Amino acid sequence: SSDLVELASSCQPQSSESVAAMAAEGKKLEKRLSACMDDSINQLDGKFKGSSMRVATKKGSEAGCFSCLMSGPAPKEREVDVVLIGAGVMSATVGLMLKELEPSWKMIMFERLGAPGEESSNGFNNAGTGHAGFMEPNYTKEVKNPDGSLKTVTTEKVEHVCEQFLSSRQYWQYLTRKGLLPDPDTWIHQTNHIALGVGKDQVEFIKKRYEAMKDHPLFTSMEICLPEEKAKAQQWAPLITGGRDPNEPICMTKVPHGTDVDYGTLTKAKIDAFQKLGGDLRLCTEVKDVKKDKDGKWMVTTKVNGAGSGWAYNRAKFVFVGAGGWALLLLQKAGIPQVNGYMALPVTGDWAVCQNPEVVKQHRVKVYAPGAPGAPPMSMPHLDYRTIGGKEMLLFGPFGSITLKFLRYGNVTDALKALKPHNVGSTIGALSRNLSLAVMLMKDVFKSGAGKLHDIRHYYPQADPDDWIFIPAGVRAQIIKKDPKTGKGMLQFGTEVVANDEGTIVGLLGASPGASTAVSIALDVLEKCFGNKPEFKKWAPKIKEMIPTWSPDGPAGDMKKVTPQIVNDIYTSTGAALKISPK
Repeated sequence: SSDLVELASSCQPQSSESVAAMAAEGKKLEKRLSACMDDSINQLDGKFKGSSMRVATKKGSEAGCFSCLMSGPAPKEREVDVVLIGAGVMSATVGLMLKELEPSWKMIMFERLGAPGEESSNGFNNAGTGHAGFMEPNYTKEVKNPDGSLKTVTTEKVEHVCEQFLSSRQYWQYLTRKGLLPDPDTWIHQTNHIALGVGKDQVEFIKKRYEAMKDHPLFTSMEICLPEEKAKAQQWAPLITGGRDPNEPICMTKVPHGTDVDYGTLTKAKIDAFQKLGGDLRLCTEVKDVKKDKDGKWMVTTKVNGAGSGWAYNRAKFVFVGAGGWALLLLQKAGIPQVNGYMALPVTGDWAVCQNPEVVKQHRVKVYAPGAPGAPPMSMPHLDYRTIGGKEMLLFGPFGSITLKFLRYGNVTDALKALKPHNVGSTIGALSRNLSLAVMLMKDVFKSGAGKLHDIRHYYPQADPDDWIFIPAGVRAQIIKKDPKTGKGMLQFGTEVVANDEGTIVGLLGASPGASTAVSIALDVLEKCFGNKPEFKKWAPKIKEMIPTWSPDGPAGDMKKVTPQIVNDIYTSTGAALKISPK
């Protein structure tokens, strides 16, 4: 056939001319891929005169061999209305809100890293959960019978958290419709939230939790999967059920209104919007000091590695400190008495990450379960579907560890710097009452890879060790303070807004569920600092436009009236706008 003829001809020896032509082409290719001394890019243009610039004329006392010993330019001075310290999700939210409420105000945001949202807001430095109380067991406290058996669970905290997250959904819907946020597919996704109970005690807890929550308007979409409903369990979460001992009872509840949020991407998007509206972002700029001037304004001193002095004095009428764990250090520098007694317990750790797409596609849900009996609230592990930077993966953990840094990119001296005479007592008291946390962290520190795999298999019995890698998680600076009731030191798992009496400087302390409730916290900040000032009354209609359920008569995030219709309308409208309607 013609094919055989063509094959035979291709196998014939090549002529010397064709071989020479191929060799010549090879030399041309080699020349294109390399350079020699006579190449123009390697030739000096005349005699080198000691400067990289073609024209290097000194002006006055500029640049010389000993210029570093001479006095440099004076520090830059700026006069602004608002300074925001840190470019995380909280500063992004407060800054964007203020920029819409007061477009004429001059606002500047300082971030010491090279990009926004790279500390606690980064996708790998938080759980990425839209915390709404659908599955987190630590928001429902157990209530015991006299004989020690479980009677029910409380729901006040879980209701409050859910209402706060509904405020976030409404604000994000508002920003999306105005074109101030990008396509929701880039930062938020619908994800079923599942509360899991393994073993007799946890099964009973999940059942009681379901009974206490199912009739509340916020949670009417919650379903339960009882231990005997094995086919339903397999459908909901195949990784959880596959390979599990059939004699080990499990119980689950599921809420379809759950979300997975890439807070790092969301933070960057909000700061982009902040800049489009006229806000000023300064990266690679570290705040060195915060002091109050005689006229009541705040002097925020910043330092950069620049051609000038690098120092700048920024005078502001209002300062928001959203610097994560460093907020405590900066508020201490500001000298406000309201921060006295506060300290922070920095906790870090590792995530276990699975990137195998065949595994990930079987678990597009988030699953939380109660910790061991007597374990601290932050020890609740979870197996989560995540999308970070467009990459789908599973994260398990976190496995805890101890650090002295208040930020992932902080300093090992952070905790020592924050320790003051006024907070030594509360620190000792809080730590002595939370020894179980220290024990848990130390166990995690020395836990081997096999030990961590054992924990993963409590959730995912058939986990392949080769599918899992360990990466550093962020740092959570948990609040230590004096108990307002007893005066004793306590460890607070949550967030707290601390401001001076005049409301001219305010900072955010604490950790989870900060990112999920950033909108409610931002409203708390505005009310705490401006509530008794003329501006706040003027802002009320605009805030109501941003978050329709907001009311100036109640705490931020709390819905004054909760009915099935109102809740359904919020889920429906925000679900459509953000593309997170139940599937």
